[in-house]
Formats: sequence, structure tokens, C-alpha cells
Amino acid sequence: MLLALAQFVSPARMLRAARPLATGGATESAATLALVSVLGFAAVLVATGVLLFYLLRYRNHVLAEPYRERWRYLAVGIGAASVYAVAGLVELLATSEGLVAGARTFRLGATLFFFLFGAVGVRAMYRTATGNDGVLASRDLPTWVLPAVLGTFVFTWWAAYLLGPPLAVALVETVGLAIAVVYTLVCAIATVREQEGTSIAAVTRQFTPALVAFAAVVVAEQSLYYGLGDAVVATSFVLVGRVLAAAFLFATAVAIRQQGGEMSRLYDPTTWRGHEDAQFDSATD
Repeated sequence: MLLALAQFVSPARMLRAARPLATGGATESAATLALVSVLGFAAVLVATGVLLFYLLRYRNHVLAEPYRERWRYLAVGIGAASVYAVAGLVELLATSEGLVAGARTFRLGATLFFFLFGAVGVRAMYRTATGNDGVLASRDLPTWVLPAVLGTFVFTWWAAYLLGPPLAVALVETVGLAIAVVYTLVCAIATVREQEGTSIAAVTRQFTPALVAFAAVVVAEQSLYYGLGDAVVATSFVLVGRVLAAAFLFATAVAIRQQGGEMSRLYDPTTWRGHEDAQFDSATD
């Protein structure tokens, strides 16, 4: 299967995927890096699909009624990670230059949506778990402020991409990434601190490293695209960080699945405890 994929990926596309290391006619290295990139995007795609499935079940079947609100924001962020993975695969495997350029646009835009909605989703988990308005927010803050901030970032990114120079796009992405990651970490720490021992704290603890790993991937990708820093180091960060992000997304899905298992064990008669003095001579007693 890998050999077939290596034959399908043309040399031009392999060089696009691994341009820094594929110089001097190193076709084998380019093919290897292209295959690793394809597997990394595929791992992210599968991980996000599994996580969305278990997140839906977690919201509908595990959480109690007061805690089922606001999970749609996190679901949108995870969905954006799926778009990132699909666009990355298209960018690597497509034959049309126009399709490759469009896929790259969607991949860059998807990272912005992932970080923004990931940050809003973790904040929503904090609000759901604690009943507070959120970190760095107050009841006096109008409800339209945060949606306006999200809309402003999205509009600014598209305006910079369509009308501005590449440096403007990089600046908007860098600012949005920094704000989203810092805000997510603050909200995640507050959520775990307030709800330690609960299922929401467990999900938050597993999801946050995935967002941090994605942040490292985006920074390395920006470094590669704009020729900043050492290309070999940046390529290594991209490949390893993408796999780590997929692993943490899988870990989040596993944590959610475990919460459902623990919930089921509450109704498991084989683990119930009766009175300490009760004696059972057989399973039918």
C-alpha cells in the first residue's frame, strides 16, 4: 500500500511537501517525507472523526442535563481540525495547481478556526462546569463581544489573505494563535482546578495538549513557508507535532470513552456492595 502511494504521489508534489529536505535530487527522502506527511494528516483525520463521535455520545448520554450546554463550540473546533487534515491530504495528492492552492487556503483557514473555537470551547466547558461567566470576563460584558471578536479575526484573516501581502496573513495568524493558545491554557487550568475529579476536568486535561501540539505545528509550518529558521528543524517539528496532535486527540476520545465506562459501572450489579455483615454463599443469594 505504501509503495502504491509512493508511486501515486508525483515528484513535484513530494517536493512541495518536503521542499527543505528534498534538494540535490534526494527523491527517496522526498518520498519518505511525503508518505509521513500523508500518514500524519490521515491520523489527524481519523482522530478527529473518532473524537467527534465520542464527544456527541458524551454530551448526550454521560453528562447530566445542566452540563450539556455549549459543547457545540468545541465540536466546531474539532471539525475544523478535520478540515485541516482533508485539505492537507488534497494539497499533497492533488494534480491541479489551482486545487493545491485552494487546499492550502482551506488548511490555513482551518487552523485559525481550530484555535479560535478550541479556545471558546474550553471557555464554554469552564462556564458549564462552574457556572461563572468565564476567565477574563464578567457579567457586565455584553453577550455580543466574544462573537464579535471571533468574527473580526475571521474577517481580518480573509481580508489579509485576499487583499494584503503574505506578511499580513502571517501576522494575523500569529496574533490569533498566540491569543487563542494563552486563553485556552488559562481556561483549561481554571476548569481543572475548579472541577478536579470530574469528567469535564478529565476531558479538558486530555484535549489541551492536542491544541498545544497543533500550535507547535502551525508555528513550524509558518517558519517553513516564510523561510524563517532552520528548515530541517522546522520540518521535524511539523511531522512530529502533527502525529502528537493526533495522539492527543485519540487520548481525548479514550478519556471520554472511559467516562462512559465509569458511568456504566455505577449500574453494574457485579460491583455493588451490600451491608458489610452480609454473607453470600452463591451468585443466586
